[in-house]
Amino acid sequence: MVFSQEQRAKIVKADPSRKADIGGVAKEIGAMWRGLTEAQKASYKGKTRKAKTSKKAKAAPAKTRKAKRALSPYMKFFKANYSRVAKAHPGSVTVVAKEIGKLWAKQK
Repeated sequence: MVFSQEQRAKIVKADPSRKADIGGVAKEIGAMWRGLTEAQKASYKGKTRKAKTSKKAKAAPAKTRKAKRALSPYMKFFKANYSRVAKAHPGSVTVVAKEIGKLWAKQK
């Protein structure tokens, strides 16, 4: 990725009209990568490892998730009856949901 980013910047700087040609530039970079010697590739692979470890070290602490709202009575009913109705009415989720909706309507 380090090699790709460096080369893309050089290619776009040399010809700004190629900025939108993502696929063409990527193919060109791929050909350039295949043309490198193993020693040259190794130096970029080392840079990639360093970049990954530094990003992990700088990463912000994980945000805590807020508690979700409680399930509505219908959603509780849906979850409780889904597997039973799905066995009785094989098909898409839409078919099962319609059948559960009919059951819910009868409950009221």
